[in-house]
Amino acid sequence: MLQMNPRPSGVKFGQLVSSLVRMKAFQAAFYASKRMELAGVPHDLYTLSMMLRCFCKLGRVDFGYSVLSKALKLGIQFNDVMLNTLIDGLCKVGKVIEAARLAHKIRILGYQPNVVSYSTIIDGLCKSGLVSKALDVFSEMGDRKIQPNVITYNSLIYGLCTSSSRNKAMMLLHEMADRKIMPDKFTYSILVDSFCKEGNVLGAKVILKMMIQRGLIPHVIIYNSLMDGYSLRSQVDKARKLFDSMANWGCKHDVYSYNIMIHAYCNNKRMDKAGREKEAREMFSRLSRENCLQPDTRTYNITINGLCRQRFVDEAYELFRKMEAEDSCVPDNCSYNVIIHGFLRHKDPLEAMDLILEMVSKGFSADATTMSLLLEMLPKNQLDHPILQKLLNSPDTKSHKIGSSGLSAAATQGTC
Repeated sequence: MLQMNPRPSGVKFGQLVSSLVRMKAFQAAFYASKRMELAGVPHDLYTLSMMLRCFCKLGRVDFGYSVLSKALKLGIQFNDVMLNTLIDGLCKVGKVIEAARLAHKIRILGYQPNVVSYSTIIDGLCKSGLVSKALDVFSEMGDRKIQPNVITYNSLIYGLCTSSSRNKAMMLLHEMADRKIMPDKFTYSILVDSFCKEGNVLGAKVILKMMIQRGLIPHVIIYNSLMDGYSLRSQVDKARKLFDSMANWGCKHDVYSYNIMIHAYCNNKRMDKAGREKEAREMFSRLSRENCLQPDTRTYNITINGLCRQRFVDEAYELFRKMEAEDSCVPDNCSYNVIIHGFLRHKDPLEAMDLILEMVSKGFSADATTMSLLLEMLPKNQLDHPILQKLLNSPDTKSHKIGSSGLSAAATQGTC
């Protein structure tokens, strides 16, 4: 465009940058903006807004401040969209307190943070576990007569639920009704998931009933939470019934739906000893047949762990090798540790040694259970065994400072 005669206007350059941003080609958009600037094409509010958005999307909020400075030098009055973009960028990189300070500074400069500014900061604080500070910001909104919206409440309800303050979250749900702010599907999903994680499926079903009464259709996340709740209570048949009923509500399963059911069956020792495709095995096989879904790494890890616990180590190993060869699903740290546990517990431990060497060579480390099983297997006078030393000297293992004193206790806490 710079070679054209006559040269396109700044508006045309702005449209180009905007198109690149919409395509999420943020580096290309920034490069185009810089070329435009070097060629003497003047910036305007629109192009500066695009530059700021690019910096924030690329995680370079430090450069975002320079865009605001440039706007001031050029006499361009930046707007709420630019300020909110920078606040959101700060929160995304974990600088939530800095975002709150920025909101305070812009008030001094005469800019009034709006509901988007406050909601973004509240969301960042809640996701950082700073729920009490988020509630303080929420109170400040009230003092400044800024009306919260459903996004504000969803962030607070999420924060309260994750900090074991669900009663306060329920109070906020009722407050929303008093303020005529309609809860959305995310509001109800957060609460249903909170109840289900405690195994309180009855409480979750009350929230589900409220959701349906509001005319909202339950989606797959709601069903997954309920199935998980039943699984926690070892009510696998009820979880399966819910799984099978999803189609009647026009709701398609996702990979997580299958992972929940496979995990439920494995935990209840319902692995089929006759080798038939039943229950956990049937779920695994059905996954790849339905809706073109593919098992993910967690699907494999859950199934491999279940097979190992039921002493089907050969089948677990076959599945372990299949995940990368056939489904392009790369084994992770958990995958290696789970199959190694199986060999150490139920088969010739020498076969585990090759897997341990392979695991370390790929940059993974032993978890507490692997170390504990290995220490139990080795005689006390072989604590300098090369395999053990290789594990202890691997960078990731050293960073966790795994020692023999606490391994047995750690092993009882499960894997991955």
